[in-house]
Amino acid sequence: MKTKEKYTRYEKTRIISARALQIAQGSPILIKIPRGLINPTEIAKLEWEAGVIPIDIKPEDSGPKQAPKAEKNCTQE
Repeated sequence: MKTKEKYTRYEKTRIISARALQIAQGSPILIKIPRGLINPTEIAKLEWEAGVIPIDIKPEDSGPKQAPKAEKNCTQE
């Protein structure tokens, strides 16, 4: 798992969003939260800052991207 500083902002957003969804669906909260805080996104952000979110992102292959090839089965008249 990467450290917090090594994630891109998109990876960070994806992790926090996924964790907020888990919390909204009833997963246990992994930290002590302030009284009255019920927003799952804010709770997930606090968990992110505490470094306790048990989610990781699998990096994609950073090789060259190729556009999909057109099919050659089309008949032209």
